[in-house]
Amino acid sequence: MTHDNVVDESLPSVDNSEEKQGIWASILRDVKASTKKAPATKSLVVFGDNESGRTTLVAKLQGEEDPKRGAGLEYHYIDVKDDDRDDTPKLGVWILDGDVTCASPLLKYAIKPDTIENTVLILVASMTQPWLLLSTLKKWISLIEEHIDRLKLDPTRLREMRDRLQYDFQHYTEPNESSVMMSSSSSSTTIKNGVSNNRIATSISSVSIASTSTPSNANNTDDQVVLPLAEGVLTKLLGIPIIVVITKCDTMATLAKDNEYKDEQFDFMQYHLRKFCLEYGAALFYTSVKEKKNIDKLYRYILHKCYGYTFTSSAAIVDRDAIFIPAGWDNPKKAEILLENLNRLRPTDQYSDVFVKPIVRRPLQRDNELITAEDDQEFLARLQLTLNRASSPGRSDDTSSPVVTRNSMTSGGTSSMGMQTPSVASRPRNPTNPGIGGGGNAATNEGALATFFNNLLTRKAGGPVTPTTTSSPPSSSRQNIDSSGVDSNATASQNSQKQPEQS
Repeated sequence: MTHDNVVDESLPSVDNSEEKQGIWASILRDVKASTKKAPATKSLVVFGDNESGRTTLVAKLQGEEDPKRGAGLEYHYIDVKDDDRDDTPKLGVWILDGDVTCASPLLKYAIKPDTIENTVLILVASMTQPWLLLSTLKKWISLIEEHIDRLKLDPTRLREMRDRLQYDFQHYTEPNESSVMMSSSSSSTTIKNGVSNNRIATSISSVSIASTSTPSNANNTDDQVVLPLAEGVLTKLLGIPIIVVITKCDTMATLAKDNEYKDEQFDFMQYHLRKFCLEYGAALFYTSVKEKKNIDKLYRYILHKCYGYTFTSSAAIVDRDAIFIPAGWDNPKKAEILLENLNRLRPTDQYSDVFVKPIVRRPLQRDNELITAEDDQEFLARLQLTLNRASSPGRSDDTSSPVVTRNSMTSGGTSSMGMQTPSVASRPRNPTNPGIGGGGNAATNEGALATFFNNLLTRKAGGPVTPTTTSSPPSSSRQNIDSSGVDSNATASQNSQKQPEQS
């Protein structure tokens, strides 16, 4: 009996210990449920050509002014600001090389089979080259499609990824004032419930985040009418959220001035971009880092797509350089409204025919021009040829003297004074003395020449004689003639007296 009593007395102690353990277990469960777990690691993969502004865009999203440029595959991260969470998550950002050939083998490090569901894609194209917008987007989306095919994902898993995106697209509703007020009090609960299960609630989209229903509850509701997809919508859905970002939209004014683009050209461009986004279920942003347009809105939209944070901004299509169209808002009928404003263009025109790369145009962003110096030998040869051409016309022999006739010598005046000395051959022979020898003829000619100059200087003794040509006799020879004038006259008279005697 004693043994039985001991056993009976020990039973209440066991019950008390179990009750205490149950209380502590319930407390720990409550604390564990209320603790905010860190969200799953998310990745943002950025595609775009070189000089498209993708690195500068990521720097602005990080809150930095100086972008860190690299090559190949770059990795950055964005600190997610959340005041309600102690351990702020970091959004990883991969930036691929601007060359498709280099980016293709590196894409496997950015988009992996085990992280593809936690990935958001950004396709970047620059407004500075509008004729390359569509071709750039199609080039990069083709690279992504080929990479997804090489991953060999389970068809069931891939179909579930596409179904989630299609559900968000079809259940989008435009935020209004009532949904914004409700979302401020209920969105945090919705996000917490989704994150506590280590996954983001698929029902959270820019659709009214005010809705606090979980994905399972949303799938069970039959009161919401879902319209079927229109033709050309979600026909190429990849299963990964895509955001199309058009950078450097502040150059649209320059394009309108230099390339004579009108509003209908920009409407035509927007129509084709929206048509591309409808095929892949992508959102569309027109941004400008220089003017800080849509940068903050893009940051909040990325956090909304990655972590399910509240996003209540409506679509914006008024300003042509600040377009914002969230995924699920657009449809073909809304996009076709842009075609009603076309005058010279037709809806059937090809994009490449409307936006043609100008042949002779000043570039919007001029690079540093390289100036190549000319070879020294070529420069000297060209300079020598130029000097020869400049000196060849009008050259004359300085030693040649013009032939002066007798009439020009005896005409008098200032012009006759500047004539050069006539040659002996130009004077006529003396017909009255045909028998004079060579020596006498030479002496007569010298005497006559001296007499001519003496008489010429004597007539003009009243003023100075100014020669008009460079070949005039120098002043020293003129003085010699003046000093020997008397001797020359005497010699001439003696010669004239000797001539009759010889005859």
